[in-house]
Amino acid sequence: MHQSKQPKSTIKLSIYLLMNIIIMTITHILQRGLPLPFTLIPNAFSNQVIVAVFNQIFKEAINAGDLDFLKNNCVLIEVSDIGLSFALSLKNKSLVGGNDQQIYDLCISAKLCHFLSMVARKKDPDTLFFQRKIKMQGSTELGLYVKNFLDGFDVESHWFSCKTDQALQKSYPILEKLFCKNSK
Repeated sequence: MHQSKQPKSTIKLSIYLLMNIIIMTITHILQRGLPLPFTLIPNAFSNQVIVAVFNQIFKEAINAGDLDFLKNNCVLIEVSDIGLSFALSLKNKSLVGGNDQQIYDLCISAKLCHFLSMVARKKDPDTLFFQRKIKMQGSTELGLYVKNFLDGFDVESHWFSCKTDQALQKSYPILEKLFCKNSK
């Protein structure tokens, strides 16, 4: 079957979400796949690690004010089948993680398999959304801001994004077998 090329904006969104999934998957393995004390690592800690990484990746965009739409707003990404979530907001020119008591303005949730197939460009994000494989709840306006920011983010200018995409493309067949058994 011949696949058409995905638009560049879809690729950029895919790379961004892939970075989230990789970090959350590693955290999940550390929390649930290793003996104590790693099983005691709270989600708040993994959220801090993810936020620190994104502060570096988006440093220029933050300084330019491109993420100001996150001030007084919180976006939550949930990988529902492995019980992981990642939240962020913007405060004092820095991304900050959400907490358990925080109300989220936008929540994007899906199973790991569906995030994985989207970021690997194996399935179109719009198709997954309309099939209800990826769900968005909350502020439509914030969702559009997030989408527009990611569409404009230059993934190729960041070494980590390019290398992550290369690794995903090479490892996708194995990851699909591991995480997509019952999620078709």
